[in-house]
Amino acid sequence: MRIPTIAGVAGIALVCLAACSKPASTAGAASSAPAATPAAPASGPLTAETMPHRKPGLWRQSMVMEGVNTPMPTVDMCLDAVSEAKMSMFGQNMRKGHCEREQINRNLDGSMSFDSSCDFGPGGKTVSHGTLTGDFNSGYKLMLESSHGTGPATKMTLTSTWMGPCAPGQKGGDVIMPGGRVMNMTQ
Repeated sequence: MRIPTIAGVAGIALVCLAACSKPASTAGAASSAPAATPAAPASGPLTAETMPHRKPGLWRQSMVMEGVNTPMPTVDMCLDAVSEAKMSMFGQNMRKGHCEREQINRNLDGSMSFDSSCDFGPGGKTVSHGTLTGDFNSGYKLMLESSHGTGPATKMTLTSTWMGPCAPGQKGGDVIMPGGRVMNMTQ
């Protein structure tokens, strides 16, 4: 599989995660206290008010793509309330006007499922379906199947685990790559 395809699917995963994140309030952005998750219905569609958001701190993410023999790098991401809100807005703005169908549901077992169909014009049409299990306080797993244009579907699993508070010197939105390279997703 080519690197651009892998990068595209990784981008879709980030957008899906942003879609599954409620914009957090900016009050107490420096706090590393657990995020409060609003009560949600037992099952059914989720709204902006009932979407969970990730606990502030350092999250370790690993990704496995079906059919790709090269291991994907594990990255760490430092989140605070401000970066969580900005990344959620990035996902919403990126999709704005492009998606004819977006649906996120909470299932009876507590997992979430989502479907989307987005047309990016010259960039092509992307249809995605996925499930998310776990929670946004300690760890979750995102399983995503996505097709782009007439190409074959790509299957990916992203696992994210809360590691604790961000290290001194890290700021919200920092993505720490293997080898120590840092890229900030909010800038």
